[in-house]
Amino acid sequence: MKFSWIIACGLSGCLSQAVRAEDWRGFLGSTGNAYIAGAQLPKEFSAASGDQAAKNIAWKTEIAGRAVSGPIVVGDRVFTTTSSGVESRWCEVICVDGKSGQVVWTRKIKTTGRPYCHPTSANAAPTPCSDGQHIFAFFSSNDLVCYDLDGNLKWYRGLAFDNPKAGNDVGMSSSPVVVGGVVVVQSECQGDSFAMGIDARSGSTLWQMERPHKPNWASPRVAQGADGQQVVLLQSSTDLAAVDPRSGSEVWKVQQKCSTVPSAVATNGRFYLPAGNLKAYDLPKGLEAPQRAWESSRVTPDNSSVVITDKAVLSVKGSVLSAVDFEGKLLWQVRLGELGQVWASPIVAGNTLFVFGIKGKCVAVDLAAPEAKVIATSELGEEVLGTPAVMGNGLVVRSVRSLWKIAAQ
Repeated sequence: MKFSWIIACGLSGCLSQAVRAEDWRGFLGSTGNAYIAGAQLPKEFSAASGDQAAKNIAWKTEIAGRAVSGPIVVGDRVFTTTSSGVESRWCEVICVDGKSGQVVWTRKIKTTGRPYCHPTSANAAPTPCSDGQHIFAFFSSNDLVCYDLDGNLKWYRGLAFDNPKAGNDVGMSSSPVVVGGVVVVQSECQGDSFAMGIDARSGSTLWQMERPHKPNWASPRVAQGADGQQVVLLQSSTDLAAVDPRSGSEVWKVQQKCSTVPSAVATNGRFYLPAGNLKAYDLPKGLEAPQRAWESSRVTPDNSSVVITDKAVLSVKGSVLSAVDFEGKLLWQVRLGELGQVWASPIVAGNTLFVFGIKGKCVAVDLAAPEAKVIATSELGEEVLGTPAVMGNGLVVRSVRSLWKIAAQ
């Protein structure tokens, strides 16, 4: 196996710390389901405009370049990515103090793969992830880098060296996951299409498998079976495969054509699979095949993933938010207004759902009543495509050129 450039060193301590309640360590949060029961976030906010002061904006930090990735939170720090320079060939990771918004450190590497993408997207499209001690940042160019929380480079892989045809003209956006000391990435396209498990300690390849040669932007997800075994769900246009994160061996498979933009969500013994209609499966024991619990045509995720609360499964399609119960029965639907395209997945904090449209408009929906209702509409004035993160009682939002913290003032 040829590495583009790799620095291997011992990483002190255990790679898998207990997740702090305030952490948001990857795409859709530390649990893989964008629901924080105890958080209380401001329902309304606005950016400063002319003589009008900002409302409920704790800080805003402008960041050079462009990104459509989401931020993550580890302790009192926020981490985000950006891509900059000619043809966006510089991949950057930025650490920001969560209280002040001041940049703590910035690190950059030069791409080794194809940075090209649609103007709507960016090379900094995948959301990074963390094990609590390190940041793993993946880019559309198939460059993967690991820093510790203080910005010290641990290792760097250019996966396109071994997969030179990986990439497509609109860009890749699958976000990595880290589980059991393994970073799992998924890069599917018409050319070199693969999934890979990489040792979080050394950056060396543990396994690599060929994947369907079709474009796919869905992200690998972590699920825990009824026997406690953790698997990684690899979703594609042909099927959903559950693999062992350490060996890459297939544990089970669902022969089902899946959506290629919204990702599956696994929680509370089930996983919810966007496959045209939303399909709910009970997570099995061991090698058993999963059993479908229900399918609903009333929740059909468009670009964003679903979010599951303790009462309902929530999904956005176009300008409509739909809720079904845990048997797939429709509870209610509510129109969200003119948000434009929605790429960011909705998040729920307490009894309030927040969803951003591409133009930077955010709708807050009260979920406490039997029939949900829109209670506030806010605007940042910058494009938002990445899923926000929750930090205590604040909301951290990555617009294409800035990082924001929304919190009560």
